[in-house]
Parts: sequence; structure tokens; C-alpha cells
Amino acid sequence: MTELIPYESILQQIQDIKKGDIVYLVSDIIKLAMVYKKEKQDFSMSLFLDSIMDKIGQEGTLLVPTFNWDFCQGKAFDIKKTVSKTGALGNAAIKHPLFKRSKHPIYSFCIWGKDQDYLTSIDPKDAFGEDSIFAYLHEKKAKALVVGIPPMHGLTFCHYVEQKVGVPYRYLKDFTAAYTDYEGILSEKTYSMYVRDLVRNPQYKNRFENLGNILMQLNISKQYEFNGVPFHVVDLENTYIVIEMDIKLNDSGNLYTYEK
Repeated sequence: MTELIPYESILQQIQDIKKGDIVYLVSDIIKLAMVYKKEKQDFSMSLFLDSIMDKIGQEGTLLVPTFNWDFCQGKAFDIKKTVSKTGALGNAAIKHPLFKRSKHPIYSFCIWGKDQDYLTSIDPKDAFGEDSIFAYLHEKKAKALVVGIPPMHGLTFCHYVEQKVGVPYRYLKDFTAAYTDYEGILSEKTYSMYVRDLVRNPQYKNRFENLGNILMQLNISKQYEFNGVPFHVVDLENTYIVIEMDIKLNDSGNLYTYEK
């Protein structure tokens, strides 16, 4: 195998991530970590996060998903203790001293940078609504940095577009459970999300690979590769337009197969 590129320097070689950018990080970070493990080299998730922070600088904002769907089953959420179910990097961000977690118990993010105070102060009920973090990503023309997986896999931003435009296979649903905030105060709270309609469409399948290929063909998703691991930088403003057109003109055909 050729000499490995140090993971701390990978971001410096990604020209489409710049100072001041708002970056939504989506990853299967284990794929990257295993590359170094096979060569008996250490890999620190904390230092990898630091390398992104260094690239975008204090004027940028980094958002790492720390999603957990247990709240939907009535299980308690603790903003400091509830683990992320969307990968090891999210749990590394929860432990990182410079990150702070946003408030939505289902679709929370650990956040660092310029807009950290704002994004961790808002408390939207609706995960994908007008005052949500996903709306912020759209309005601020954020970029998704997708590591180790195809560009649309794990990019939950698509559900925001689905709700904004409206689709027949999802509906808005409330969930209520116990909630412990940063001050340790326990209360019962209600939040909502745009859920899949399991009655009308119990066996639908995603077609995100189709959509990802379209984004690459249109140069909306820029592809890099380091140490055999794919990296994509995705323009979320134009991704919104592509998904919106697919919903309106193609019955979401490049998102899902479902019963019309």
C-alpha cells in the first residue's frame, strides 16, 4: 500500500471546504479509522474533528449529527448523556469539550463554531420545520461533508425537503417523553418529526444511490478520495432544488419506490 495521508491533513486538501463554511458532517468514520488500524497507526476521532474545525476557522460552524430515536418509543432523553445512534463520530463530539449539543431529542447535533450559541439556544418542536436546524442549513447555504459513504446515504436533509414540499408517504407525528436539559432539570416534553407512513407504504425502499449519482453528474456533489476512502462535499442549497424537482415532477422516484 502507498504511504498513508495523515488524517489530520486530509481537510487541508479538500478545496471545496473553506474558511467560514457551515459544514454538516455525515460519516461512517470507522471505514477511515480501519485504514490506519491496518497499518498499525493511531486514529483519533477528536483530532479528526479538530482538523475540520481548523479548516473552517472560528467564523465557520461545524454540525455533527447525534441522532437518537429512543424518544419516539417513550424513552427518556438526557442532553448530556443520551448517546448518538448515528455513528462513533457523533459520540466523540458529545465528549469533545468544545462542542455543545442542540435541544431536539430525536434530531440533535453537536455544534462548534460561530453559530454554536444560537443553534443550541433554539428549541424547535418540529425536527424539520421552519425554525429547525435543517432549515438553518438550507437558508445559510451549508455544505455537507460526507465521509466513507455515498453522498446521499445518511443525509437526513432530504427529509427536511420532503416536509417542506410535502410527500404522500410521510406525515407529522408528535412524541412525548421525559427530558433532562443541560441544567439537569427533568420534565415531560413533546417534539415532532415527519415520519414514514408504515400503514400505506410498509415496504418502500430508498433509491438514494440514484439521487447521489445525479448530484455528482450536476457537480453539486464533489468527490475526493483519500487512502481509498471516499469524501464528498455536497452543496445543500442546490441539493434542495434537485430533491424538490424530483418530488414534484418525478413522484420522488429518485428518493423512494413506494405505492402511489
